[in-house]
Amino acid sequence: MTKPKLKLQESRMLKTLLEHNYYLSTTEIADKSNVSWNTADKYLKIFQKKGWIRKKRRGNRVYWRANIA
Repeated sequence: MTKPKLKLQESRMLKTLLEHNYYLSTTEIADKSNVSWNTADKYLKIFQKKGWIRKKRRGNRVYWRANIA
C-alpha cells in the first residue's frame, strides 16, 4: 500500500512552517507559501486535526507553528 501524497499547496505550507521556528499568522503562511488565504486556512485546520501544528490565539488573530517535539 502506498502513502497518500501531499498536494503542492500542502507541502509548501508545511515547508514554510518548518522553516520558521516561531508562530506565523494565516496571512503570513499564505503569502510565504504562495497560496490564497482561504486555501491556507483550510489546510491549517486539517494539519491541526492531524497534530502536525499548534494554534495560538491573540485577540481575533490566529497564529500557527509546526508541532515539533
